[in-house]
Order: sequence, then structure tokens, then C-alpha cells
Amino acid sequence: MKMTAESSMTMIREACTSITPVDASLLSAAQARLDVLTKPMGSLGRLEEFARRLVAMSGDPFPQIPRKAVFTFAGDHGVTDEGVSLYPKEVTPQMVLNFLRGGAGINVLARQAGADVVVVDIGVAFDFDDAPALRSEKVVRGTQNMRRGPALTRDEAQQCIAVGIGLASEYADRGYRLFGTGDMGIGNTTPSAAIAALLALGRAHEGANDMTAARKTYLRGIDVAAAKGDLATANKMQERLTLLNEASSNG
Repeated sequence: MKMTAESSMTMIREACTSITPVDASLLSAAQARLDVLTKPMGSLGRLEEFARRLVAMSGDPFPQIPRKAVFTFAGDHGVTDEGVSLYPKEVTPQMVLNFLRGGAGINVLARQAGADVVVVDIGVAFDFDDAPALRSEKVVRGTQNMRRGPALTRDEAQQCIAVGIGLASEYADRGYRLFGTGDMGIGNTTPSAAIAALLALGRAHEGANDMTAARKTYLRGIDVAAAKGDLATANKMQERLTLLNEASSNG
């Protein structure tokens, strides 16, 4: 049953309130333990960092991880209407089915790590009537086109966050102690890149050709400029994007 906006926000507030700072002494204790093992000090690199953090987060100097899960959230992205991906959005449900069959890269990696893959339909524009292994938590049937307006309403975004909190709590109660997360959906790197651009002015492209990558860069630039209120720059970049679209069509 879909959560109401009020219940979603209540769950988010309660989850945030329950988060407490880690005990810094556990970080030091974990590193001290690592340093007396038969190996050069610091030779495990970031694995040592992960070990320290795991000890601190669990509050246990020797944490046990009997069960692990990777939540793979699947959803469609309206921005694919702008030609930001080499593939149509119809590929999304096919990829979901491949996850369920155990044929995707994450399935292979999870098997090596002894982790379960939990595939969650959070917003695919497709009905998986005959996929019993799929966890259905659909909030929307694909997002709106972020180039034309908000991809999600605030309430929808809060519902998505609440779904994640609920899954983590449920699986923790079932004995899972370590979670990984990932997402799948054609066009997903465009909203990801837009967020990165706003946070760090980063640039990232999926495996697209130069013209598709250039188009994506300008789409992102328009959105960032508009978000900052720089409509002149946004309009100028929009004009430049039109030329790119025409050039790619001619190509």
C-alpha cells in the first residue's frame, strides 16, 4: 500500500532521529588491531578504512555479518525523451528481468560476496505481472522529464526515501547486517550527472558516443543555469542544444 505524504515524512524524521554519532574510540581500536596483524602497516589500503568504519557503525570490535543484501532499485526516467541515452526506455524492464534471472553483473559480484540481490520496482513504466521474485514498491510509473519540470513531486520523493528506510529496517529484522544499493533505469546517469553538477560541477557520461555525450552536457548545463536563476545562460545553452540535436539528426 502506498504511503501518504505524512506517513512518509514521519518515517524519515524517525529514522534521522535514530541515527547517533559513532564511538570514535572504536575507530582507533580497530586500526590498532589491524596494525598488529602479520602484514605491512596500511598495506590493505581502503579495506582497512572499511573495516574501521564497519566496527564503528556496528559498535562491535569483531562485527559479524551473517547475511548481506544488495538492493537494486529500478525505475524509468522521463528525461530519456531528450535523447540522452543510446537505448530506449523499453530496455529497462528487460534489464530488470535479467537481474531476476541472475544474469547481470551485480548478480555475479553478489554471488562472489555471498550477498542476496533484492530487485525493487520503485518506478518502472511497466507491469511485471509474472515476476514473483520482484519486490514491487512502485511509487510512480517513470519520472517526469526533468527538462520540462520536476522529475518527482516532493511527496513522491519522500515516498521513495521511505521505501528505502522500510526495506533496510525489514531486512535488518531478518538478520541482514550489511547493505549495498544500486539503481537501474535507462537514462539514469543524466539525473545523477545533474546532481553531481550541482554539488561539485562534475562531468560524467554513460557509454555514449560523442554527440550524445555533448547533448547530455548541454542539457545538464541548462538545468544548472536555470536552477541558479541564470535564465540568460540557460536560454543560450538551449539554443546551442538545438543545433546539436539538428547535427545529430543529420548525422
